Formats: sequence, structure tokens, C-alpha cells
Amino acid sequence: MNQMIIAQFYCIVFILLLAFGLSTSSKLIFNLPRRHVRIVNHLNNKLLTYHCKSGDDDLGVRTLKPNGEWEFSFRPTFYAVTEFYCYFFYENFHAAFDVYKDDGKLNVQCGGVHCIWTAQDDGFYLYNLKKDQNVKMHDWTK
Repeated sequence: MNQMIIAQFYCIVFILLLAFGLSTSSKLIFNLPRRHVRIVNHLNNKLLTYHCKSGDDDLGVRTLKPNGEWEFSFRPTFYAVTEFYCYFFYENFHAAFDVYKDDGKLNVQCGGVHCIWTAQDDGFYLYNLKKDQNVKMHDWTK
């Protein structure tokens, strides 16, 4: 009887530790590297307006001057997919897409933990750090 009570007690303690660990100390246990997203405006002498957000964070509406850059960083969670989505506008053109999604595909396309997006007159390019090349990923919509 005493062994059964002790076993039940250890099960309850284990479940509580697991639940507590997932909710509060996950960053201590699973210290994932910070991710960085950079937006670069290479439009031909035009302002780029954009609005980036995730399910948890709204980074606000911003405007980049020609040849300007803006970067944000974050630490993804290990228990959910981290995703940042941006809406881009200039003149009569717009585009909307994931600038970061923790699904593995975009990390490979970025070539690491930095995703560098460049807005040009013909669309958006993603720079792959490992391959040292820009790849066109999205077109503007009118």
C-alpha cells in the first residue's frame, strides 16, 4: 500500500514539474538561438511602407526611406510554430507574405538565423547567407 502511494506521489510530482517546465522555464531548458529578420528598401527612390506582426506581437506600421534598412529579432518558442507576416506597400503596389516561419523551409532558404528581405521594383528577394545570393521570392501585386 505504501509503495502505491509513493508511486502515485512521484507521478503527480513528475506531471507538475513537466507542466511547470513547459510554461515557465522552457527558455532555460531549450535556449533556442535568436532569429533576425531584416527589411531592405532597394526601390528606385521610393518609400516602402510595411506592417509586420505575429500571433503575439504587432510591430506597427513603418516606412523605410530609399536604401534604408530595418531589422527585428526574436527567440522562437519550441512548443509552437513562430511566424511573422508582413504587408508591404508602395505607390499602387502591394505584397503580403511570411517573412519568417519556423517550419524549416524558410531557415534553409535564408541560410541561417538571419532572413534578409530586399524590396526591389520587380518584387521581393531573399538573401541566402550560405550561398551568398539573392533569390526572387515574391512579385508585387497591383
